[in-house]
Amino acid sequence: MKKIFISLMLLAASFAVTGTASAIVLTGSTYSVYLEGETSGNASLPVSVFDDTPATFTRAGLVVTTSESDTMLSNVNNRISLNLSADGDLFPVFNEGAYLGVGTFGDVIDLVSAVTLYDVRVTLRDLVGNVLFFSDNLIDSDPTIQTQPWDGSLPTPATSLFISEIGGQGLSNITFDFYVRREVHSDVPEPGSMLLCGAGLLAACTVRRRRQSRM
Repeated sequence: MKKIFISLMLLAASFAVTGTASAIVLTGSTYSVYLEGETSGNASLPVSVFDDTPATFTRAGLVVTTSESDTMLSNVNNRISLNLSADGDLFPVFNEGAYLGVGTFGDVIDLVSAVTLYDVRVTLRDLVGNVLFFSDNLIDSDPTIQTQPWDGSLPTPATSLFISEIGGQGLSNITFDFYVRREVHSDVPEPGSMLLCGAGLLAACTVRRRRQSRM
């Protein structure tokens, strides 16, 4: 009975390890998003906390809400999403360009382990959810946009992205999607392997107990 209890504890521990491994961003850490209109200006650098609670800031009379998520796609892949939603046009001058950045001037996304950034998408929407702009994979279009392992910024702490001719269209929602891959080392067992090991120990202890009961 004692061995069965120990194996159950090991199994529970393996589930705990799996849950910990799912997060790639340090919960409670801060990051910055940079916004500036080519003509309208209104440069802003709000700092948000990466947690489960949306935050708000004001920019040129607008209320902007920031939220984020860190979703495990597989044992080694995660999608990190940052979203900004405003109650009006973030770039109000017709046809102006937009400067955007994540981690601009140094407050980058803090990561708990080394990752490779293999896909980045930027989506811009209006107040009713219509897509105004959707980028291709920025890493494919310019592999030099980021060094590897990823430093948690886009494109770099000293630069910003420029999206042309987007002003005056009611742009009120910006989403950054970062797809990352953990750098897995062969000497560290993956959570799935640990789970199978725990289940195997449970089965072995159960079989042994049954055999003893027959004697």
